Amino acid sequence: MLAIATQVASYAPLRAVPQGSPISVQMASGPMYDKPLAPAGMGQEFINSERKPLESYAGASVELFNGDTPWDPWSLSKLWKVSANNPDPAFLREAELKHGRLAMLAFAGVLATNGGVHLPGEFWLDADWTSSWGSVAAKNPAATSQIIVSIGLIEGKTAEGLFDLWLGNTEKREPGNLGFDPLKLYPTTAVAQEKMKLKELKNGRMAMIAMAGFASNHFIPGSVPGLNGFLP
Repeated sequence: MLAIATQVASYAPLRAVPQGSPISVQMASGPMYDKPLAPAGMGQEFINSERKPLESYAGASVELFNGDTPWDPWSLSKLWKVSANNPDPAFLREAELKHGRLAMLAFAGVLATNGGVHLPGEFWLDADWTSSWGSVAAKNPAATSQIIVSIGLIEGKTAEGLFDLWLGNTEKREPGNLGFDPLKLYPTTAVAQEKMKLKELKNGRMAMIAMAGFASNHFIPGSVPGLNGFLP
């Protein structure tokens, strides 16, 4: 959820920033920038390297109330200027997309199980999303191991280029691009691609907010209007 704070969904038009090419970012002055803590050969070279700024990513359109810069009140997208130990906006976008995708899956899963849709078998009968996995694990302990192994395989396969994103290097892959599109839904034109990216980003952000609302209403009943009696 940290990355969501750096780039909030906007309905203003996107800035016309060329995609795929680094853009030099004006560095601030001061000892933290002029003399970064990271020594030469251990990250110092990345501090003054050319980076893609926040406004070059889909969804980071200019907010009308904020002049000519994207909405980033905590300046999280500029942490990389302080030290190479801090993430670049490319890594933050990767984290945001991953959390958004998982939240969309979770949102769909919660609604499905709450509506009585489940896998066949006695293991999956618990419709309460807050206790269903505990019920499955109690009836079939091996299921947890299967999930952990599956997560490890998926994470290992998709980890290529992840460290490069931390340092702002997008040569191996763009943030969120895992090369997985079995249904060939990704458009072929640049304009359509940007629209698809924005749709995924907005839906992912809304799903993260929705799942946070589900959790809040579970632990603090009545905290989210309309959920009482609908979800556990």
